[in-house]
Amino acid sequence: MRVPRPLIAALTACGLLLLARTMPVAGQRTAPEDGGPILGTGAFTSFVENMDRSLAFYHEAFGMEVPELPATGARPYNPANAQLFAMFDIPGARERHQSARVPGTDLRVEFMEVQDVPHATIPLRIQDPGTATLVFVVGDVDASLARARGAGAAVITPGGRPVALAGGARAVLIRDVDGRFIELRRTAAGARGGSRIVDMRLSIAVADMVRTTHVYRDVLGFTMEGETAFTAEPQMRALTGLSSLDVHRANASVAGSPLQIEFVEYRGVDRTPLRMRIQDRGAARLQLRARDVDTIVAAMKGAGLTVASRGGEAVPIPPNLKGALVADPDNFFLTPFAPCDGCAPTLRRE
Repeated sequence: MRVPRPLIAALTACGLLLLARTMPVAGQRTAPEDGGPILGTGAFTSFVENMDRSLAFYHEAFGMEVPELPATGARPYNPANAQLFAMFDIPGARERHQSARVPGTDLRVEFMEVQDVPHATIPLRIQDPGTATLVFVVGDVDASLARARGAGAAVITPGGRPVALAGGARAVLIRDVDGRFIELRRTAAGARGGSRIVDMRLSIAVADMVRTTHVYRDVLGFTMEGETAFTAEPQMRALTGLSSLDVHRANASVAGSPLQIEFVEYRGVDRTPLRMRIQDRGAARLQLRARDVDTIVAAMKGAGLTVASRGGEAVPIPPNLKGALVADPDNFFLTPFAPCDGCAPTLRRE
């Protein structure tokens, strides 16, 4: 399903930027759509304290394109949107959101700042269930690391240098200006291109792979593959600095989207499941383009997931969409949405 450009512009204005990525990397297969409940993924959004600061970091650290900064020195907040705030359950908030884009591609990361409602800053640890890590596949991991460090990134990998991974890959773990983890990775078959980002993936720490697999495969219709048993990976220990961890992995994808999601369950280290609201600094969400949003939200509730939207149901959002905010088993947020026929034609101001 290709989204018309006018609809993309309207969705962007209301906080539903669809295009996390619509342009596949050369040589990468994009699965055809099938009859599953999810048609594809949309934007990955990081919830931050200061959107301008976050955009500036991603521009300086990775050369990503960001909206021009106005003469005032700050990008404006959006008009209050009662329907969007009902979906997020943040009545009375102020919000603004913009994306950083890799030049020449549709690789994007969206940043959303929510003010004037209670919130907390959640310290993230790589092993805690619910922690979302951006994985940037780059042409030259050393050049990428040097640029990121110059922009103020904190290097987490002990020794401050990339480490060798299985299969000839190399990677280093850093934190962005908001404390979110980013893995810079060059695969053995990685393309040339200096510090340029050539692909983006998502890694999510989970508490129980069986539970995660049930939700993403059996409820949402993702394809799960590549599952491993718990393994003491020396490379992962070197990357994270967690010398006693074992890891259990599985990969997820959905027809209609080239985004790869890596689920990782950690063992041998202390873990604290994340507990947060969407407005908390450190929260993250992934949009899901649903075939029938009411049906999929009901299925998610039936699987024991928490619908955080006001009323516990999908709500109308202009322009003529319905969407819901749902916490997955590890409190990583999902926002399934779908078009509706005349349910929310105009913005309703608070």
